[in-house]
Amino acid sequence: MHSLFHIQVIGNYSPDYWLHLKVNGNGRFQTLDQFLRDIWLECCGHMSAFRHGRNELGISRRLEELLEPEMELLYEYDFGTTTELLIKVLAEYQGPMAKNKSIEILARNEAPEISCDECGESSAVLICTECQWDGAGWLCQECAEGHECDEEMFLPVVNSPRTGVCGYTGELTR
Repeated sequence: MHSLFHIQVIGNYSPDYWLHLKVNGNGRFQTLDQFLRDIWLECCGHMSAFRHGRNELGISRRLEELLEPEMELLYEYDFGTTTELLIKVLAEYQGPMAKNKSIEILARNEAPEISCDECGESSAVLICTECQWDGAGWLCQECAEGHECDEEMFLPVVNSPRTGVCGYTGELTR
C-alpha cells in the first residue's frame, strides 16, 4: 500500500482542459513536472515552477512532504509565453499503485470542439499563430489551404491548454 493523492489539474485560463491523476506521495515534484511536460506542455525545454501562494516549491521535494487535501498549487511552464495550471489536491488515501508508475491518469477531458474562424462550419485542425489573436487563426483543413499566411505559421490543434502557444505540437497528446 502507498500513500496516494487524487489531484485535479486544470488549465488556469482554459478550464476545458483538465486531468484527474492518482499520484504516489513518495514521488517528487520533479516527476509531476516531467509528467505534465510529457502529456501537455513540452515544446522547447522551458523552465517551470510550482507555487503555493507566493512560495515556490522545491522540485526535489517529495509530494507527501507538502501536499494535503484541499490544497491548491499553481504550476507555471515557460515564463515568456506562460501556460498556467491549477493543481487541486482532492484527497489523500492509502492504496495500490501499478509497478514502476508514480502517476496514473484517472480521467481526462475530451478535446474541446473548436469551430473554424473563417467558415464557422467545420472543426479547426490548425492554428495560425500570426492570426489567432485577431479572431482569424483557428482553421479547418479547407480554409487553411486558402489562408494568406505561410504554412510555417501553423500549429496543430491538440488536446492541451498549450495548444497554439510557442512551438507546441502535442506529439505525446495524440
